Amino acid sequence: MVEQRGELSVEMRRFISLQIARPFMYRFLVILLVYELFIVGGVFALMSFENGFLFVLIAIILGCFGGVVIYQNSPLLRVPLAVNLNHPFMGDLELGEAVVMVQFSDGNWGDVGKGRVRLTVDELMGGTLLIRDDDTYAVLGHFSSLPQTHPALKRYVILINQAIALRDAVNGDEDSIESAREREASDSGLLQRSWLEEQESIEIEPEGIFSKLRRE
Repeated sequence: MVEQRGELSVEMRRFISLQIARPFMYRFLVILLVYELFIVGGVFALMSFENGFLFVLIAIILGCFGGVVIYQNSPLLRVPLAVNLNHPFMGDLELGEAVVMVQFSDGNWGDVGKGRVRLTVDELMGGTLLIRDDDTYAVLGHFSSLPQTHPALKRYVILINQAIALRDAVNGDEDSIESAREREASDSGLLQRSWLEEQESIEIEPEGIFSKLRRE
């Protein structure tokens, strides 16, 4: 198990607050805006009928319910990943050691430590464990109540492993931009945007970051 904390320290930033995550937030906001405009348009169209207040009340309920459904079907807004200010996801700061942390199912955050991670079934509690992707298969913690095969979890782990590969490159640890890229080549089909349905493949790994790290 990794050492866990109740909350993130001040130097850590959640994935959704990073610049590379902005396209996901913009997509969510656009979809939400279109949905809400449709609801508002329907209310104005029905205002000429009796019981106009009832239509407004129904529109408010539908607007709130639809917003929750859209958010729940936008898993990349809830990636359980955080990095510190020195991580390449933050840009070109790199003033010290980069850190990657993940959030477990109980809400606690923990440093993932060295090496890549993967998912496995939790036979005891149900759901999914996050384990070390090496010969030890050491358990890091209970990751989610969702099954191991859930598409959102696969996207999360690919993003976490990308963050780990960049962290190790910045910190000068062996491995493994190359091995990470080889695995991502085979995993690329798993990491797709899911807002309401499966959509286009997502590419958040800036090619320039890897090129820059290779030259250094």
